[in-house]
Amino acid sequence: MSGYFKSMAQATTTIFEGMAVTFSHLLRKPITIQYPDRIERPVSEMLPARYRGLLEVQLDICTGCRRCARVCPIECIVVETAKNPESKQLELTRFDIDLAKCMFCGLCVEACKFESSGALRHTREFEAATDDLSSLIFRFVPDEPVPVARLPKDKSDIPVGAYGPYAREARERAMRDNPALFARLREEQSASSPSPDLNAPAGSR
Repeated sequence: MSGYFKSMAQATTTIFEGMAVTFSHLLRKPITIQYPDRIERPVSEMLPARYRGLLEVQLDICTGCRRCARVCPIECIVVETAKNPESKQLELTRFDIDLAKCMFCGLCVEACKFESSGALRHTREFEAATDDLSSLIFRFVPDEPVPVARLPKDKSDIPVGAYGPYAREARERAMRDNPALFARLREEQSASSPSPDLNAPAGSR
């Protein structure tokens, strides 16, 4: 019987000890930050400078060398160039990055920074949550082709712009245009490939 009352006393003591810790937090300043409404400044400004956020490309200094695409281990970067028949100048016709596949290893950034112009870089942008994976395919050449850049002999003369605006623009464009674009492409693909005739003999399908 004494053991029964001893266990009850121990349980009661434990409950009060736990509640004492809980009630003590009612008088403390909250630690949790209500994101994104109650923060002193944007989270992207508080991240470290070497944070590997969303990738972006500054097209006006891109040479179209494809070093980033070749070094990518999962092939999430597609770069295409073509020569303009009138100006005879090489132009970027496509520069896509599939951030749904990207593992943010930074190999492409290192290749571009040390072997080319530094047009490709990680930013401190990170907000890209979506329920449609097609919205994570960033198309940096949306409309007209862009002439490739010619680098100066001194790399310090390369006009590297601010980090972030190109990624934000590509993200907004992807979320706005990609779902409808890829839905149309899927419809065209399904229409061009007829479904198999299930009544036909197995050998003729």
